[in-house]
Amino acid sequence: MRHRSFDRLPVHVMTFALLGGVIAYAPSAAAEGPTIAGTGAVSGTVTAPKPFTAAQVYLRNAEKGVTFMVYTAGGKYQAINLYPGEYELTVGRRGFTSEPQTISVKAGATVKADVALKEADLTPKPGVNGPSTVVGYPGRATITDKDVEFHTDYDRVNPPGPGREVLERVCMSCHGINFYSLRQLDRAAWDAVINTMSKRMNGADVAVPPGKMSPKDRQLLLDYLATNMGPNSKKRALMLTEDMPLDEGALGKAMYVEYEMPKVGPNGRPIGQNPYFDNDGNVWMTDRGSRNGIVKLDPRTVTWETYPLPERGIPHGITVDSKGIVWWGETVGSKFGRLDPKTGKMDRYAIDPSGVFKTRGHDPIVDAEDNIWLTVIRGNRLAKYDAKTGKISLYEPPTLSSYPYGADKDKQGNIWISQFTQCRMAKFDPKEEVFTEYPALTAYEEDQFCLIRRGSVDHNGIVWYGVFSNGKIGKLDPATGKMVEYKMPAAFAEPYDIWPDKDNNMWIADGAMGGAIIKFDQKTEKFTFYPAVQRGDLPKIEITREGAIWYNPRSALKGAVGVLYPDMSKMTTFEARY
Repeated sequence: MRHRSFDRLPVHVMTFALLGGVIAYAPSAAAEGPTIAGTGAVSGTVTAPKPFTAAQVYLRNAEKGVTFMVYTAGGKYQAINLYPGEYELTVGRRGFTSEPQTISVKAGATVKADVALKEADLTPKPGVNGPSTVVGYPGRATITDKDVEFHTDYDRVNPPGPGREVLERVCMSCHGINFYSLRQLDRAAWDAVINTMSKRMNGADVAVPPGKMSPKDRQLLLDYLATNMGPNSKKRALMLTEDMPLDEGALGKAMYVEYEMPKVGPNGRPIGQNPYFDNDGNVWMTDRGSRNGIVKLDPRTVTWETYPLPERGIPHGITVDSKGIVWWGETVGSKFGRLDPKTGKMDRYAIDPSGVFKTRGHDPIVDAEDNIWLTVIRGNRLAKYDAKTGKISLYEPPTLSSYPYGADKDKQGNIWISQFTQCRMAKFDPKEEVFTEYPALTAYEEDQFCLIRRGSVDHNGIVWYGVFSNGKIGKLDPATGKMVEYKMPAAFAEPYDIWPDKDNNMWIADGAMGGAIIKFDQKTEKFTFYPAVQRGDLPKIEITREGAIWYNPRSALKGAVGVLYPDMSKMTTFEARY
């Protein structure tokens, strides 16, 4: 857990606005102009032939590769702290379209730009800023294939049948609703796929642990896939056309800023993941795209530095120690690595120096002594790299094939890991070298295959987690063992990561709704949804000392790293610090 000190922010007064005969809440002006020296602002009014709420206003600076996005409240909008330069302004809202405008932003000035929306076709179409969302497709490229049939009827995408329940429970709970309907394999190929996920080979862990799929279930699943996702089947995808819950009062104060990652080579496609801040205010992330590497962004100047991996290996999680050394885990290559930004020197280490078992590194964290702890998703281990001796130690949780995924630490120095396929949170005591496992409530209450990707420890020592496969978040009090879970009020929600802000509100990165960060207020138990700039799963978030939430839209069309400012008027800097 990162320990931070913060000042509480004042609450804004709310006013009323009349739009098209409908009364809507709208916030009082967040700021008259920029709050950061050397930047500008844009404000205006958005009108339409019929009422609407929370339209998304996009301002893209092509030269810098940066997009600012704000929401309308009562038909009005304001975006502040824009870098000076030329911007293309567009507005997006389901059922409407707008013509792009070019505006020039100057330091210290506010540009007025009004937009008139026109009614548009509501037919579901995939896209970056379109109103419809491809659901249930985490961690993969955004769907753009022209041969894909898009449907709003779930049964058209995944036809009813005896094997569908097995597919939903065992396979979709991880891979999502559209993963299988987009594939065209014959029976033998599907049989091999099932073996890869469920049959223990060469001592490796399995993604579907024993007991989660009976022999009868397996036969039903194979028959279903061969029949409905065969070589002659049509590629199909489900589109979500319903709005997620929108609160104009909250959205009218918020602003996203998204930075497009640089491409490596003419055909490069960066895929950013897992942002992390260093001691100088920069944002680091892994790039698991066409040229795997480690990437740094200075958001104050919008300058990038890229460090390609010297050989094949897909980096995943990332952390920075107190000396500024960058560490990462690799999901391909059975290694983890370190980078000294001052020299550019990279070193990579075998997770299991003995080579006894096949491993896949995942998420590293650093403790108070600068030791590195790494979850080993394939190999069912928690690894420790001793900063003083360079020794690597491996610790195995009691439960087999638990797929250790995310990691955090508490004030006592205990390491908390999420056990992905076993739907548990586990505490590791480094002094006693003992694990204590806590199955999620969903694992007890529902007869299905539940999954937890990530968890964290809040400022009061409460452990939080997201039940990725069931659209729930949960909390555990380690002192009493008491657990509580909350159902998210949205279709197909997949909470990927959950993290506390300075006021101990919990922020959730969603993996299925097409790009949203969600706030959960512990006091009121209310969820507030913030639709993101691009449509794509958001696998990991990090929160600054000022309460800004950084993320990567991993499966979106443009590789990027972004940040949500819940109250743009409180911005004092672009830098990111814990």
